[in-house]
Amino acid sequence: MRVENLGGRICIIGPSSSGKSTLANNLANKLNIPVTHLDYLAYYHGSNWQRRSDSELIAAQSNIIKQEKWIIEGNYSICMPDRLQRATGVIWLDYHPLNVAYRYIIRCIKNNNGRIGKLPGSQKEFSLSLLKHILCTYPKNKIKYDKFLSYYHIPVVKIHNFKALKQFSRNNGI
Repeated sequence: MRVENLGGRICIIGPSSSGKSTLANNLANKLNIPVTHLDYLAYYHGSNWQRRSDSELIAAQSNIIKQEKWIIEGNYSICMPDRLQRATGVIWLDYHPLNVAYRYIIRCIKNNNGRIGKLPGSQKEFSLSLLKHILCTYPKNKIKYDKFLSYYHIPVVKIHNFKALKQFSRNNGI
């Protein structure tokens, strides 16, 4: 599917370290649509990943989804239904958890302060709870995401591995 067919309000979902942030930025540059990284709304900047309340996250996302065009990357089930209700398309990076866990560990070792999607001001990269989330919680959440997506009649591009993401990006000039 061509990214232009996804419309002007695109959700990018998938596990941590799957490439959502990079894809969102590249897509935003190609389509000239503003991008929002949900982690930036869900956590206090400079806090080493201290979570905001659900109500703060929902309110912040609500302001963004009212806009005519947006790309939002991230999951956060608490506010996903509202986002999907306004979305015109979804890209789901749905990789095997072991591949994502490996990529997460490598990302943590590199600790690149310029990494797209890194929480501004955060120094801590590795979290055992996030690794557990990637390996145990995310696979269970996939069932919930499938259910969410079945309620909305919007195009969904499901990408199952990093090679397919590279091919999708090449095919779409992003």
